[in-house]
Amino acid sequence: MASIRGRIFSLITSTQNINPIAHPDAMEKMKKMSEKYLEVKQSKEYLFEKKTTQSGTSYHVIQKKGHKKTEKVIYYLHGGCYICGLTNNYHSFLREFCEMEESITIVLLDYKTAPEYRYPVQLNEAMDLWDELTEGQGYLPSNIVIGGDSSGGNLALALMLKIRDECGKMPAGAFLLSPWTDMTMSGNSYVRNYLKDVEIGEKKTVLTEEKRERLMESDLYSFIGDADRKSPYISPLFGNYEGFPPMFFAVGDDEMLLDDTLGVVEKLENAKVPVICERKPDMFHTYVLYKNLMPESKDSFFRMKRFIQENFIKKSPENVSNEAN
Repeated sequence: MASIRGRIFSLITSTQNINPIAHPDAMEKMKKMSEKYLEVKQSKEYLFEKKTTQSGTSYHVIQKKGHKKTEKVIYYLHGGCYICGLTNNYHSFLREFCEMEESITIVLLDYKTAPEYRYPVQLNEAMDLWDELTEGQGYLPSNIVIGGDSSGGNLALALMLKIRDECGKMPAGAFLLSPWTDMTMSGNSYVRNYLKDVEIGEKKTVLTEEKRERLMESDLYSFIGDADRKSPYISPLFGNYEGFPPMFFAVGDDEMLLDDTLGVVEKLENAKVPVICERKPDMFHTYVLYKNLMPESKDSFFRMKRFIQENFIKKSPENVSNEAN
């Protein structure tokens, strides 16, 4: 059973439900609400910069003040149904990673949003920023970890598939929170959890085939445009995961998108890719983002951080020597 705090925040999340059938104006409200949080909050402990690539892709950079030149990057892709912009809550969520080692920089893609911009705009921008980091700034792919939540998790997986298909040199790993991987809504969890999902579900009713079609044609899926929903670059569930690096997933048991995660995890396991799946009972979509507010989120964030440390933060010769002694 969820903790008291977990139940409280589940109720709070339910007040922001974005199901377009129950709330036809939900997408417009969500976009307007996100605009209130686009302003960057400066910190005394961290350096912050807004930058653009030569091709015009926008991104944010966060570094710990006083640290040496960085060698490693956490490259993060934010959620929000591709409709919301990069809000400042992601800065506070990710800054803690700078504390793991002096030579870590956080890079956040500020991609163009739907419905004004649709596929493949966001994927092209994500790839452009990857090229900027690896070719323009000289970061080794093995010194980059990719992260993302919800639609950002979708974009992270699509980006990694594109990197694998076109470049070959993969990042060190990835951590994904409730990634949105199936634009056909084929998973049984869409039906099973329709009543439970406080964010995109609907109370006191079931998901019929007619409602499924209405959801898929709604603004919730506007980023797709006229593209093929089964393309792995749009629905990574249908991708091939040979050659992927270690992966970490966190997903709530009450999500409609639960099978979006479990399906990709199964494919990774079949491809012999090291994968950890943190599946929390009674939890909602992207619950880990509340890491400072709920014990379930704090616990999963700790495990995610440990995954990053074990697969990305290399031990220095000094630390190895000290441990040996």
